Amino acid sequence: MSETEFLIGRCGLDLVDDFYPDDLPSEWRFDYYSTLFKALSLPIDTTEDLESIFEELEGSSPEEDGEEFELVLTITPQQLLDASTLSTLLDSVAPYRLLFILSCELDRQPSDEIMNLLSAYRVSFQSNNQLQLALNNKHAMGQYLYYTDLPVCHIQGDGDEKQMRAKIERLAEINTRTLLICKDAESEALGKIRTIAEILGY
Repeated sequence: MSETEFLIGRCGLDLVDDFYPDDLPSEWRFDYYSTLFKALSLPIDTTEDLESIFEELEGSSPEEDGEEFELVLTITPQQLLDASTLSTLLDSVAPYRLLFILSCELDRQPSDEIMNLLSAYRVSFQSNNQLQLALNNKHAMGQYLYYTDLPVCHIQGDGDEKQMRAKIERLAEINTRTLLICKDAESEALGKIRTIAEILGY
Protein backbone atom coordinates (compact mmCIF):
# COMPACT_ATOMS: atom_id res chain seq x y z
CA MET A 1 0.00 0.00 0.00
CA SER A 2 1.33 3.45 -0.94
CA GLU A 3 2.43 5.70 1.91
CA THR A 4 2.34 8.76 -0.34
CA GLU A 5 0.55 11.81 1.04
CA PHE A 6 0.89 15.21 -0.58
CA LEU A 7 0.86 18.50 1.32
CA ILE A 8 0.08 20.82 -1.57
CA GLY A 9 0.94 24.51 -1.94
CA ARG A 10 2.55 27.09 -4.19
CA CYS A 11 5.45 29.54 -4.43
CA GLY A 12 4.51 32.91 -2.91
CA LEU A 13 1.32 34.55 -1.71
CA ASP A 14 0.78 36.72 -4.80
CA LEU A 15 -2.15 34.92 -6.38
CA VAL A 16 -3.55 37.12 -9.13
CA ASP A 17 -6.95 35.46 -9.59
CA ASP A 18 -9.92 36.10 -7.30
CA PHE A 19 -8.50 34.01 -4.45
CA TYR A 20 -8.43 36.70 -1.77
CA PRO A 21 -11.53 38.69 -0.76
CA ASP A 22 -11.32 42.26 -2.06
CA ASP A 23 -11.43 43.75 1.43
CA LEU A 24 -8.78 41.42 2.93
CA PRO A 25 -5.82 43.39 4.40
CA SER A 26 -2.53 42.29 2.83
CA GLU A 27 -1.09 41.30 6.21
CA TRP A 28 -3.87 38.70 6.57
CA ARG A 29 -3.06 36.91 3.31
CA PHE A 30 -0.99 34.18 4.95
CA ASP A 31 -3.69 33.43 7.51
CA TYR A 32 -6.32 33.16 4.76
CA TYR A 33 -4.08 31.07 2.47
CA SER A 34 -3.07 28.65 5.24
CA THR A 35 -6.69 27.75 6.02
CA LEU A 36 -7.09 26.37 2.46
CA PHE A 37 -3.69 24.90 1.57
CA LYS A 38 -1.16 22.87 3.53
CA ALA A 39 2.16 24.24 2.27
CA LEU A 40 3.75 27.48 1.12
CA SER A 41 7.15 28.18 -0.40
CA LEU A 42 8.85 31.57 0.01
CA PRO A 43 12.38 32.74 -0.80
CA ILE A 44 14.50 32.94 2.34
CA ASP A 45 15.08 36.63 1.52
CA THR A 46 11.39 37.28 0.80
CA THR A 47 9.83 40.72 1.20
CA GLU A 48 6.90 39.08 3.01
CA ASP A 49 6.76 39.65 6.77
CA LEU A 50 8.39 36.39 7.82
CA GLU A 51 8.32 37.27 11.49
CA SER A 52 4.53 37.57 11.53
CA ILE A 53 4.26 34.28 9.59
CA PHE A 54 6.50 32.59 12.16
CA GLU A 55 4.31 33.99 14.95
CA GLU A 56 1.21 32.56 13.22
CA LEU A 57 2.89 29.15 12.95
CA GLU A 58 4.05 29.24 16.57
CA GLY A 59 0.51 30.04 17.70
CA SER A 60 -1.10 27.18 15.78
CA SER A 61 -1.48 23.62 17.06
CA PRO A 62 -1.95 20.84 14.49
CA GLU A 63 -3.22 18.56 17.25
CA GLU A 64 -5.96 21.02 18.21
CA ASP A 65 -6.74 22.40 14.75
CA GLY A 66 -6.65 19.01 13.04
CA GLU A 67 -4.66 20.65 10.23
CA GLU A 68 -0.99 20.50 9.37
CA PHE A 69 0.88 23.28 7.58
CA GLU A 70 4.46 23.37 6.35
CA LEU A 71 6.46 26.45 5.41
CA VAL A 72 9.30 26.06 2.92
CA LEU A 73 12.05 28.66 2.62
CA THR A 74 13.88 28.34 -0.68
CA ILE A 75 17.53 29.12 -1.27
CA THR A 76 19.06 29.62 -4.70
CA PRO A 77 22.08 27.49 -5.65
CA GLN A 78 24.21 30.66 -5.62
CA GLN A 79 23.13 31.45 -2.05
CA LEU A 80 23.55 27.86 -0.91
CA LEU A 81 27.04 27.30 -2.30
CA ASP A 82 28.50 30.54 -0.88
CA ALA A 83 29.20 29.88 2.81
CA SER A 84 29.31 33.56 3.79
CA THR A 85 26.03 34.41 2.05
CA LEU A 86 24.35 31.30 3.44
CA SER A 87 25.49 32.02 6.98
CA THR A 88 24.09 35.55 6.80
CA LEU A 89 20.75 34.33 5.47
CA LEU A 90 20.49 31.64 8.14
CA ASP A 91 21.22 34.12 10.93
CA SER A 92 18.01 35.98 10.08
CA VAL A 93 15.80 32.89 10.53
CA ALA A 94 17.78 30.74 12.99
CA PRO A 95 15.50 31.37 16.02
CA TYR A 96 12.60 29.87 14.04
CA ARG A 97 14.41 26.92 12.43
CA LEU A 98 11.91 24.34 13.70
CA LEU A 99 9.08 26.12 11.86
CA PHE A 100 10.28 25.66 8.27
CA ILE A 101 12.10 23.43 5.82
CA LEU A 102 15.00 24.85 3.81
CA SER A 103 14.79 23.82 0.17
CA CYS A 104 17.08 24.20 -2.81
CA GLU A 105 17.02 22.97 -6.40
CA LEU A 106 20.63 22.31 -7.31
CA ASP A 107 22.82 20.16 -9.53
CA ARG A 108 26.16 20.50 -7.71
CA GLN A 109 27.33 18.72 -4.60
CA PRO A 110 27.30 21.02 -1.53
CA SER A 111 30.61 21.08 0.35
CA ASP A 112 31.08 19.69 3.87
CA GLU A 113 31.29 23.29 5.11
CA ILE A 114 27.85 24.06 3.67
CA MET A 115 26.34 20.88 5.08
CA ASN A 116 27.75 21.71 8.51
CA LEU A 117 26.05 25.12 8.38
CA LEU A 118 22.76 23.35 7.62
CA SER A 119 23.13 20.60 10.21
CA ALA A 120 20.67 22.19 12.68
CA TYR A 121 17.96 22.70 10.04
CA ARG A 122 15.33 20.61 8.31
CA VAL A 123 16.47 20.55 4.68
CA SER A 124 15.38 19.19 1.32
CA PHE A 125 17.32 19.23 -1.93
CA GLN A 126 15.93 18.55 -5.41
CA SER A 127 18.30 17.70 -8.23
CA ASN A 128 18.40 16.42 -11.79
CA ASN A 129 21.63 14.66 -10.83
CA GLN A 130 22.43 11.98 -8.32
CA LEU A 131 24.36 13.51 -5.39
CA GLN A 132 26.36 11.94 -2.59
CA LEU A 133 24.53 13.19 0.51
CA ALA A 134 24.08 11.46 3.86
CA LEU A 135 20.33 12.15 3.85
CA ASN A 136 17.11 10.26 3.21
CA ASN A 137 16.53 10.06 -0.52
CA LYS A 138 13.82 9.32 -3.07
CA HIS A 139 13.67 9.30 -6.86
CA ALA A 140 10.59 10.10 -8.97
CA MET A 141 9.81 11.75 -12.29
CA GLY A 142 13.51 12.06 -13.08
CA GLN A 143 14.18 14.03 -9.90
CA TYR A 144 16.39 13.08 -6.96
CA LEU A 145 15.12 14.26 -3.58
CA TYR A 146 17.40 14.39 -0.53
CA TYR A 147 15.90 15.36 2.82
CA THR A 148 16.13 15.18 6.61
CA ASP A 149 12.42 15.16 7.49
CA LEU A 150 10.02 15.61 4.57
CA PRO A 151 10.93 15.78 0.87
CA VAL A 152 9.99 18.97 -0.97
CA CYS A 153 9.24 18.61 -4.68
CA HIS A 154 8.80 21.70 -6.84
CA ILE A 155 6.85 21.18 -10.07
CA GLN A 156 5.23 23.38 -12.69
CA GLY A 157 1.63 23.90 -11.65
CA ASP A 158 0.19 24.35 -15.12
CA GLY A 159 -1.31 21.93 -17.62
CA ASP A 160 -4.70 20.35 -18.13
CA GLU A 161 -6.25 17.84 -15.74
CA LYS A 162 -4.87 14.87 -17.66
CA GLN A 163 -1.33 16.24 -17.41
CA MET A 164 -1.82 17.04 -13.72
CA ARG A 165 -3.04 13.51 -13.03
CA ALA A 166 -0.04 12.03 -14.84
CA LYS A 167 2.34 14.15 -12.72
CA ILE A 168 0.63 13.12 -9.48
CA GLU A 169 0.71 9.42 -10.43
CA ARG A 170 4.42 9.58 -11.29
CA LEU A 171 5.28 11.51 -8.13
CA ALA A 172 3.40 8.96 -6.04
CA GLU A 173 6.47 6.74 -6.55
CA ILE A 174 8.07 8.81 -3.78
CA ASN A 175 5.95 6.69 -1.41
CA THR A 176 6.15 8.99 1.61
CA ARG A 177 4.59 12.21 2.88
CA THR A 178 5.79 14.92 0.50
CA LEU A 179 5.47 18.67 0.18
CA LEU A 180 4.32 19.32 -3.38
CA ILE A 181 5.04 22.93 -4.34
CA CYS A 182 3.40 24.02 -7.60
CA LYS A 183 5.31 26.92 -9.11
CA ASP A 184 3.19 29.89 -10.22
CA ALA A 185 -0.06 27.93 -9.87
CA GLU A 186 -3.16 30.03 -9.31
CA SER A 187 -5.84 28.94 -6.85
CA GLU A 188 -7.94 27.14 -9.49
CA ALA A 189 -4.99 24.98 -10.60
CA LEU A 190 -4.00 24.33 -6.99
CA GLY A 191 -7.54 23.24 -6.21
CA LYS A 192 -7.56 20.87 -9.19
CA ILE A 193 -4.23 19.32 -8.20
CA ARG A 194 -5.45 18.85 -4.63
CA THR A 195 -8.71 17.26 -5.83
CA ILE A 196 -6.89 14.89 -8.21
CA ALA A 197 -4.50 13.86 -5.40
CA GLU A 198 -7.43 13.20 -3.05
CA ILE A 199 -9.29 11.15 -5.68
CA LEU A 200 -6.16 9.06 -6.25
CA GLY A 201 -5.85 8.53 -2.49
CA TYR A 202 -2.85 10.78 -1.91
